[in-house]
Amino acid sequence: MADLEIGLLLPLPQYPRALFASKFTYDNAQLKLDDAITLQSTTRAELERGVSGYLPSGQPIVMRLDVSATGVPRLHVSVDGREALHEDKLRPPPTRSAWIHASIALAASAAGFVASYLYLLRAATDESGWALKMANHMAGWHLLLVFTLFPASVWGRRVGIRSVQFVSLMFFSIHLGIALVNLGSSDTSGPSEAWIPFFNALSGAFFLIAAIYGNRAYRDMDPLAALRAGRM
Repeated sequence: MADLEIGLLLPLPQYPRALFASKFTYDNAQLKLDDAITLQSTTRAELERGVSGYLPSGQPIVMRLDVSATGVPRLHVSVDGREALHEDKLRPPPTRSAWIHASIALAASAAGFVASYLYLLRAATDESGWALKMANHMAGWHLLLVFTLFPASVWGRRVGIRSVQFVSLMFFSIHLGIALVNLGSSDTSGPSEAWIPFFNALSGAFFLIAAIYGNRAYRDMDPLAALRAGRM
């Protein structure tokens, strides 16, 4: 198995995907297109000099490892003189679904802030240190989520969307547990008691929706689809 793999989009109609694979030392390098080896080199020195060949469609293709600019190895693949795109360097613009996904996560935190405020009311009414601690912790966590989940979903590309999904599932479980605990509590002395489990459950529901809807946002943020649709 290869230690290093780099996805490349060739500058051809529909941007076909090629896969570069080698050792971490860049020895035993191969460039595959449709699982067929198009170019290969045995040593890093050979790769630095460059290897060339032809695609099945007849265009000349060149693969070379460049270390002259910054000292950091940079793989260059060109077809008929045009540079291939590194898949992991593509920055597709945020799609409508990415904005919706971020807004759902924001709504989850908004419900969490309301629950935090209700805990603050309980603390003032009952002089409860536990309720005050819950209010502070919940407000702090959701403030952090506002400044992380929203930008991660909109500008974090597919990796950011997957991270938001994971965090959303975790906070769905937390808020569901808090809602059930408060729902089963026999303490109804404060006016906010009935609303605390409701807003915790509402926050958890929004987090669950964010986790599920993230699959749509992840699919829409496919950089290859953005290229083919002319959005990049």
